Amino acid sequence: MNIQAEKIEVIKLIADIESEKVLKKIKSILKSEKKMDETERILANPAMVKRLEESRQQFLDGRGVKVSLDDIWK
Repeated sequence: MNIQAEKIEVIKLIADIESEKVLKKIKSILKSEKKMDETERILANPAMVKRLEESRQQFLDGRGVKVSLDDIWK
């Protein structure tokens, strides 16, 4: 699959839509898909999943480190 060609095809189809209701639905779908992309990207990477699991286990084992919000926003 040529992802760029697919994107162009979708853009052409969207450009021809006259229904505001349909456009709003497409916009809603695209926004929700964009939000999911980062999570899906992380979960698709076995190394990232392993690191998340290790971090979770460290926290459950009481090896978490408290950080104040003031230190985060420096």
